[in-house]
Amino acid sequence: MKIFVWGVIIVVVAAVVAGFFIVGSPQTERMRKIDDQRVSDLQNIQWQIVNFWQSKKRFPKDLNELKDDISGWLAPVDPETKRPYEYFPGEGFSFTLCADFTLESDEAQTEILRYPVSAEENWAHPAGRHCFERVLDPERYPPFEKPVRSQ
Repeated sequence: MKIFVWGVIIVVVAAVVAGFFIVGSPQTERMRKIDDQRVSDLQNIQWQIVNFWQSKKRFPKDLNELKDDISGWLAPVDPETKRPYEYFPGEGFSFTLCADFTLESDEAQTEILRYPVSAEENWAHPAGRHCFERVLDPERYPPFEKPVRSQ
């Protein structure tokens, strides 16, 4: 009976240790979820920038210009530091979004893609500050047509 009990204890301990190696510690998983939220926030901001460009035929000067009182949209902030994400309009149709990540991304993390984005986009990132350079394709995202008002 003693051998059986010790055998069960060894199997349970081995399973717990293996779980940490396969899944990661709860702290690592928490950090990964926060990084996932950062990627999701950047995707959300990116889509708002594209929508802004389609509506106004220009990029916003800063993230505050994306604020929309009717829809209630505000630029999200980093879930851990509560600091705003960085946005830089570039030349032509380019812009840059930056965030500080805790961990290097893995393959699953780069496939979050919750908003309409192009197939070429990549959200892979190292640990630390990383910027994503984006170039809007005006043929893929043409400006919205202004409705004709009847009088």
